[in-house]
Amino acid sequence: MSSVDYPYSQGNRLEERNTYFYSQYHGMAFFTAWRASREEALAQLPSARALQLPVTTEREQNAEDTATLLADLLNAAANAPDKRRLAERLLQRFEVSKRLHRRYDNEFKAIADSGYDDLNLYLQFAALCLHQADQHGALPFLNGLLKVVDSLISIRTRLSPTQGAQLAWLIEAEHSWVARVAEQVKVEIAP
Repeated sequence: MSSVDYPYSQGNRLEERNTYFYSQYHGMAFFTAWRASREEALAQLPSARALQLPVTTEREQNAEDTATLLADLLNAAANAPDKRRLAERLLQRFEVSKRLHRRYDNEFKAIADSGYDDLNLYLQFAALCLHQADQHGALPFLNGLLKVVDSLISIRTRLSPTQGAQLAWLIEAEHSWVARVAEQVKVEIAP
């Protein structure tokens, strides 16, 4: 175990949201603590299983049903410019609130009474972040992926076995992406 604490995936991060502001710099010890948090979660989750792509349906023009939007974005080419802009807007909404509401208005403001407790939305949003991994300028999506995985780990006991297996898959994919970035910038992190 590391001497550095990794508090970002502890507690209930849907209710006690992380700000990530003014996070202290810990150097390589931070990677060790981050990986330990993921290993601890993996030890409590079912075997990894990839998320199935959701089925696309017709989207309304005056409001965004988040599940429908995610299905549309996950089934589209990651480099489609109009889809990328929508993905970036959803990412921005998540970055601000650390929540995914069931619905947003046409200005991407959360419809508050639509709720933010649909855990499938968080799993699919994480998959959307991964969907963008090979695109130019994808690091904001890696940042979003790290944060949504933190939130999901913090509430892993609320996940169904299928959702837990999907989270395990996301954790493994997250580690692979971080490792690729580290290799590109010639930083060695623990396996």
